[in-house]
Amino acid sequence: MTLIDVAPTAIVPPREEPPITTSIATTFQTSGVSRQEWDDLVLELRGDIYVSYDWCRIWWQHYGSGRSLRLFIFRQQDRLVGLAPMFVEQISLGLFSVRIAKPVGADFSMDVFGLPVPTRESEYIYKTLVSKLIVTDRCDAVWFGFIPAEHPSLASLRAIADVTDGPVAFARDAAAGVQTFFYLPDSFDSYLATIGKVSRQSFRRKVNLLNKAFNVERSVIKHPVDAEAEFRAFRSLHTKQWKAEGLPGHFNDWPGADAFNQDLVTQLSDLGRLRMVHLRADGRTIATQYAFTFGSSCYWRLPARTTEENMSRFGLGVLGLMQLLEQMCSEGIRRVEGGRGRYPYKLQYGGRENGVVSVVLKSTRTISSIRADAFVALSDLIDLLYYRIWRLRIAPRLPFRRGPLWRTWIRCRL
Repeated sequence: MTLIDVAPTAIVPPREEPPITTSIATTFQTSGVSRQEWDDLVLELRGDIYVSYDWCRIWWQHYGSGRSLRLFIFRQQDRLVGLAPMFVEQISLGLFSVRIAKPVGADFSMDVFGLPVPTRESEYIYKTLVSKLIVTDRCDAVWFGFIPAEHPSLASLRAIADVTDGPVAFARDAAAGVQTFFYLPDSFDSYLATIGKVSRQSFRRKVNLLNKAFNVERSVIKHPVDAEAEFRAFRSLHTKQWKAEGLPGHFNDWPGADAFNQDLVTQLSDLGRLRMVHLRADGRTIATQYAFTFGSSCYWRLPARTTEENMSRFGLGVLGLMQLLEQMCSEGIRRVEGGRGRYPYKLQYGGRENGVVSVVLKSTRTISSIRADAFVALSDLIDLLYYRIWRLRIAPRLPFRRGPLWRTWIRCRL
């Protein structure tokens, strides 16, 4: 037997990670986080524009009244590793009242997003949020909003509610519909090859028909000279479209949507994130797609098109969508978020549906737990009676004009 001498190898203990520190700011100005640092982290974690610095800041300016801001900032040494822009509010329904925390941007919109937290540290971060919001702030519940069902931190969020004798339990963890995405290759022709022969032929036929009937121009506005005028023109076209269908349209439905979107257009165009994609026939706009870009993603905010009877044969809704996708392909965008809800034409032209979930964690304090459960039940009742029955079924049949959506429904919607 041959013996081989081997030099002894030192055992290196595993390197300890620096601790994560938490700070909580009550204003954006005192957060100690710059726009660049904030947005770089969101992009690194593949987060959405809805949790970018300016989106959160603008949303809070318009919808933060009567609410208390809690910007949770997580650092490892000096490096920013996680963000949780949250707020706390008291919601009163008659004699009933509940104290609840939500992510900034969670209501007064249909946006779907998760918090920008790294998967590795997400359980620690969610535990910290629960401790501060449920224990220190004495909230009855925390709603984490409409989250993509595939969000990488969702498992950690659920794990902290599964702990026996922990400070929180589930008040709700349920499917909440779908959102649509368009995943783009490196060229529009390649994309067309993925949508199926019938849809591809239908699209090309509509394009040829429009080109024969009009002098067609396509343009993209990123930095409007007059952002306010650009937005007003879009809003007018969008509202006329929905009025022709007997519906209020986005800007008459959602309270404050006019001013909020005006600020988004004005301020995000300065950052190069605005996209107004116009389709014009004989010099007049017949369709516009209102969107924003962030990193390699596009967020299709709203469409608008003319409803003139002689234009219906061209399928302007489809042509507008495809023009947006073509533009995004040319810019190297790889994903277009097409909004929440099920729309067959989006699926027909290449959209894919991803699930959305709603997660509400309640305090395990007895009174708080009762309040949270009652609030979830009242939320469902208000949604049924006000929105599904009155707003969607009865009100459209009545001769008078509908006002904006009820703010109580918006604030209670889970």
